[in-house]
Amino acid sequence: VAINTEAVISNSVKLQGDILSVMGENFDLSIFKKIKVVGFGKASIDAAVALEKILGSKIKIGAVVGLSKVNLEHIETFAGTHPKPSKMNIVAGKKIYKIIKDSGAEDLIIVLISGGGSALLCYSEDECEQSSALYDEFLKHGRTISEINTVRKHLSILKGGGLAKIAYPATIIGLIFSDIPGDYFYDVASGPTYKDESTVVDAQGII
Repeated sequence: VAINTEAVISNSVKLQGDILSVMGENFDLSIFKKIKVVGFGKASIDAAVALEKILGSKIKIGAVVGLSKVNLEHIETFAGTHPKPSKMNIVAGKKIYKIIKDSGAEDLIIVLISGGGSALLCYSEDECEQSSALYDEFLKHGRTISEINTVRKHLSILKGGGLAKIAYPATIIGLIFSDIPGDYFYDVASGPTYKDESTVVDAQGII
């Protein structure tokens, strides 16, 4: 189902003075030293465009990887590849990793997550190489995207809750555009902001 990403953001995210309201939950931006934006997925560039219109210069730094690149004032955008990652995915992933790693308790990180993020969010380089090889093997054997994403979570330092772990103790707001039927938000882009309930044994079993 197609969505109007900009309309979803503008309807869900409101700013009045220093109070940011996200689907009715309020955040006082005055208590944060830096506001950062990172994102990955097919809808992330459109979401970044919409979010910058709302927050403007309040955004200190940002990096978003999607399928196309646009010029924004406060958020750097990258055109990655999908469904197999490429060099540009690694470049974007490295930038996103650095932004979240250099965060503290006084930082607010807004994460834009959408379908396709499992391939587009790719870091380290070793993970990207393995993910590309896995994709080819999984196609041959007719395995599901859920299965390959379970394996990806255990190869990646960012997927399967890794992004949230690295960003700790920063505050994270996750804006998730789900392309998965049902409220399985932990599976969108392999759940970088969600605790991973799968195990290494699960991944080994799929392999």
